[in-house]
Amino acid sequence: MADRYTVKKALTLVAESEDNAYGVLLEHGTLELGYYKPDKIDPQQPHTRDEIYVIQSGSGFFVLDGDRHPFETGEALFVPAGMVHRFEDFTDDFAAWVVFYGPDGGE
Repeated sequence: MADRYTVKKALTLVAESEDNAYGVLLEHGTLELGYYKPDKIDPQQPHTRDEIYVIQSGSGFFVLDGDRHPFETGEALFVPAGMVHRFEDFTDDFAAWVVFYGPDGGE
């Protein structure tokens, strides 16, 4: 294994990113592994590819296409490409691994 994808490395990449919220750890083919740690507000817009969030820490509410659901540490969430979504009322320690994959428009 050539590289380790750790929370420590992810937090460094987030801090060095343009938006200070999302860092990319790996890109391979259509796969992208990132780490998302927004500060108080989640400003994201719909993405062009399917994605999975794995909640590393924290809790709150996840809004997907207008439906609001609680989430907690250890949970995985799927978002189809193009779907409006965001995290709301999340704890200060909220952070999530993000996996983008597949073609633009989703699978």
